[in-house]
Amino acid sequence: MKKAFISILGTNNYLECRHSFGDIITDVPVKYCQEDIIKIFCEDFDEESEIRIFITDEAEKKNWLDNGHIDKIKNSPIENKGLKQRLESLNLKSQIKPIKIKEGFDENEIWDLFQVIFDSFREEEEVIVDITHSFRSLPMLMITLLNYAKQVKKIKVSGIYYAAFETLGSIPEVEKIPANERIAPILNLTSFSYLQDWTNATFDFINNGSIKSLKNLSKMFNEKNETTKFRKNLLGEIDNVLDNMALCRGGNLLDYDFNTLKQKIRELKTSNNFTAFNTLIDKISDKFEVFDKSGIKNLLETVKWCYEHKLYQQSITLLLETMITTILIKLGLDEKERKNRQVVTNVFNIKSKNIPKSDWNELCNKHSDLTEKILSLSFVDIIIKEYEYLSDIRNDINHGGFNNDSKKSNSIISRLRNSIDNIIPKIQSFLNE
Repeated sequence: MKKAFISILGTNNYLECRHSFGDIITDVPVKYCQEDIIKIFCEDFDEESEIRIFITDEAEKKNWLDNGHIDKIKNSPIENKGLKQRLESLNLKSQIKPIKIKEGFDENEIWDLFQVIFDSFREEEEVIVDITHSFRSLPMLMITLLNYAKQVKKIKVSGIYYAAFETLGSIPEVEKIPANERIAPILNLTSFSYLQDWTNATFDFINNGSIKSLKNLSKMFNEKNETTKFRKNLLGEIDNVLDNMALCRGGNLLDYDFNTLKQKIRELKTSNNFTAFNTLIDKISDKFEVFDKSGIKNLLETVKWCYEHKLYQQSITLLLETMITTILIKLGLDEKERKNRQVVTNVFNIKSKNIPKSDWNELCNKHSDLTEKILSLSFVDIIIKEYEYLSDIRNDINHGGFNNDSKKSNSIISRLRNSIDNIIPKIQSFLNE
C-alpha cells in the first residue's frame, strides 16, 4: 500500500527537545517534532512513500530552509539547519515533498488550502498525520479533510499525532531546562478519526439499514482480541438479520430472538473506553428496540423497517404473508405448513371474488372444514380489500410495471404507507381477541 506522512510546518523558532510515545523515548533533542514523529512512525516507508511537508512562504523562509530566524539583538541570522536539511540527513527511502500553501487568512484561502492537501492524496493510500503546528483553524480543517478524503479517495488514516511541547511549561520556563531533559509527549489522536468512521458507519446503518460500513471497520482490528471477535460475530449476526429482511425470510424473523441480539449489542459498551463510542452503540441498540423476543410483532416491525428503508417490495410481500401467518397462528395451526398457507390464500380469493362453494377448487373442497372456519372470521372481511390491493401491487412490481394499467411509484409508496397504518392495528387487535 502507498504510504504518506503529512505535516504543516509552522513559523516559530522552536526549542529543541526529545519526545516520548508510550515506552519510546528518543535519544537526541531535535528542533522539529516532525523529525521524531517520522523516526517513530514511518520506519517502514519505502520508495513509493512520501513525506509531504506543507509550507507557507514564511514557513519556507524561517523553518524549511537554513538560518531563517533573526537574532533580534545581533540583527543577524541564527545559525540553524532547516527541516529540509534535517530530513535529508535521515537518509529516508521515501520521497520528501515540500508543497506550498497559502496562509489561510480568509475563506477563499482556506478552501484553496483544503484543495491543495486533498489533491496531494493518492487513491487508497495509508496516511500518517502530524497536526502539531497546524495553526488557527487548520486542525479542524484537517480532521474534516481527512474524513472527506476517506470517502472520496478511500485513504486509510493510520495515525494522527500531536507533539505536546506545551506540557513542558512556558517558553521562558523551558529555556531554563537543559535540552536533553526536555521530553515532550506525542499524543495519539487517531481515535478521533476512528470515531468519525464509526459515526458515519453507524448512521449509514440507522438511516439506510446497511451494516456493510460497520463490518468493514471491524476488519481493521486485531483478530486475536476477544472484544474484536465478539464485535465481528455480532455484526455478522446483525447482517444475517438484515439479509433475512431483504430476502423476506419471514419464517426466520418470526422465530428470531431479538431480545438476545439487543443484549449482545449492549454488552459492547462494557468493552469500550470512550463514552462517544458507547453513544453510537446505544444508537444501534435503539434501532432494534421495537423488536421483541419472537412472534408476529417482529414481522410487523420488519414490514415497517422495510418501508422506512425503501425496501418497498419486501414490505408488501411480508405484509401479505403476515396476514396469512396471523390467521394460522390465531387458529393454532402450523404457519409454515404449505397446505395451510395455500388454504388461507384460496380463502382470500373466494372472499374477494364471491366464489360459491360449488366452484371451490380441489384444495378447499378437500379441507372444507378449515376453509369454512377461515371464511367465518370477521378478520378476513376486515382486511380483504387491503389484501386485494397489496396483491395487485405485488404482481405489478414482480412484472416490472410492464402493464398498461401499472401504477406510478409515488402512488404505490403512498398507498403502501396507508395499508401499513390500517392493517397493523387490525392484526394486533385480532391476535388480542
